[in-house]
Amino acid sequence: MAAPARPTYAVIAKTAGVSEATVSRVLNGDDSVHPERARRVQEAVDKLGYKKNRVASALASGRTGLIAVVIDDDLSVFADPFYGTVTSGVSRILMENGLQTVLMVSPVGSLDGSVAHYLKSGEVDGAIFFALHSDILINSLKKLGLPLVITGTPHSSSDVAFVDTDNFGGGHSATKHLMSNGAKKVAIITGDIGTTAAKQRLDGYLQAYRESGHVPAKGLICEGDYSFEAGKAHCEKLLDAHPDVDGIFASNDLMALGALTVLRDRGIAVPEQVRVVGFDDSLIAQTSAPALTTIRQDVVALGEAAGSLMIAQLNGQDWEPVILPTELVIRASA
Repeated sequence: MAAPARPTYAVIAKTAGVSEATVSRVLNGDDSVHPERARRVQEAVDKLGYKKNRVASALASGRTGLIAVVIDDDLSVFADPFYGTVTSGVSRILMENGLQTVLMVSPVGSLDGSVAHYLKSGEVDGAIFFALHSDILINSLKKLGLPLVITGTPHSSSDVAFVDTDNFGGGHSATKHLMSNGAKKVAIITGDIGTTAAKQRLDGYLQAYRESGHVPAKGLICEGDYSFEAGKAHCEKLLDAHPDVDGIFASNDLMALGALTVLRDRGIAVPEQVRVVGFDDSLIAQTSAPALTTIRQDVVALGEAAGSLMIAQLNGQDWEPVILPTELVIRASA
């Protein structure tokens, strides 16, 4: 069966009792059209089921209607529920504003890589970045005038819109909570230390140690990568090297789950012998056994803020960086 014909401007104009030029102006966002004519056009559009053709709109407006969402990593990141949740927040805001996302998951450090070439080709109206390891590409794209948003604090770039969580405060709160509940030897399993979020959480951990009047023993700082496997592997090494470790701060819930798995397998009671705190407050934290004490960040709001910063730039509006608060959520693990 043939697909139904898409209503033309001529059909819409005839239905609304206006000219085709008026239809064009209304559908392309011209707010100078008389409100009564605009209303009739909109009613005709709704009645006829008209949907804008993205390619035609791009030719008329100079925009593609597409925003790249770039994750500076490989596909293994999708084992972490953070990325699915945060990109849903981005997509909701963009879709409400008539924009669609193009998801790109690839290392972006090179100026000659496929991501760089695509973003410079004019295929998208802007780009939102996650887990950036450097600002090299950002600085190059800035010169082209492409609207950019970084989710996470920039490494060095200034005048780039960004949204972040209070990672330092979260890392500090997690470590202080472990210490205030009796943990004497607290380890950290960091995230990917090439990202500013992981570095800030580590800095919060170190600040809590300084306030306690001590320094972490050699080997208590383990460089992870946010994966379940890293949580397991580093917990194994920690227990072998420091059998008296009694607190673990994992920089995300997935690594904390890996640590809990090792502790359970070794017959080590949580929290009686080792206390564990994660970061994110994902579904993992609520359903693990024992339920995970964690640092809550509003991941959906993080994505929504990134989307809103992109919309502001596309509309030529002023913007300010956004830093979202964190909250300690106490459950059974610590």
